[in-house]
Parts: sequence; C-alpha cells; structure tokens
Amino acid sequence: MTENRTTSRASRAFDDADYPAYTMGRAAEMLGVTPDFLRSLDAAGLLAPERSDGGHRRYSRTELTLAARVRELLDAGHTVLSAACRIAELERDLAAAHARLAELDSGGDHNQRVPR
Repeated sequence: MTENRTTSRASRAFDDADYPAYTMGRAAEMLGVTPDFLRSLDAAGLLAPERSDGGHRRYSRTELTLAARVRELLDAGHTVLSAACRIAELERDLAAAHARLAELDSGGDHNQRVPR
C-alpha cells in the first residue's frame, strides 16, 4: 500500500509543472543561460523559486518556461523601452477586458461570451 501512495505522489510531482524540481545549475544548463541570469530574474521579482532546506533555489517547469521566454525576448533585441511600451499596451488591454467583464456582470448581454 505504501508503494502505491509513493508512486502516486511521484507521478503527481512529475506531472506538476509547478513542482520545484530543478536546481539552479541544472536549470541554467537546460536553458543555456548562466546562473547569474536566473539570479537576476529572481532579484527582479519575475521568478520566485522555492528553496531547499539548505537554502538552494529550486525551479519549476513553469518558471523555466518564463525564464526561457525572457531570454528569447532579450536575444531578439528588445530594450527596456520596448518592454515598457509592451507592458503599457498589455495593461490597457487588461483594463479594457476587466471593464467588459464588469459590464457583462452588471447586466450586460448575458448570452454574449467574452472572447478568450
């Protein structure tokens, strides 16, 4: 019975994209970046890796996917200014989506679906 519970827990961990399975060294190797790059994303507040009992960072697949996307954007030549402009555009779009949802919630056309 214990083996089945252990196997089940291990299976969930393998399937869980948020499970902190990767050390900093392994994560950096997988992404082709330096550990300093990962530390900089942590310092910027973009990533929040869990810590082992010894204090070492542990990254999930979700965090590594985000880090890889940041690396791609930087490699494509995006600057701080272009990033700030994109953030402003996305904030505007998000505010419009929230306003539309509020309109629908407050008695707008309940049969109309919000596009995703």
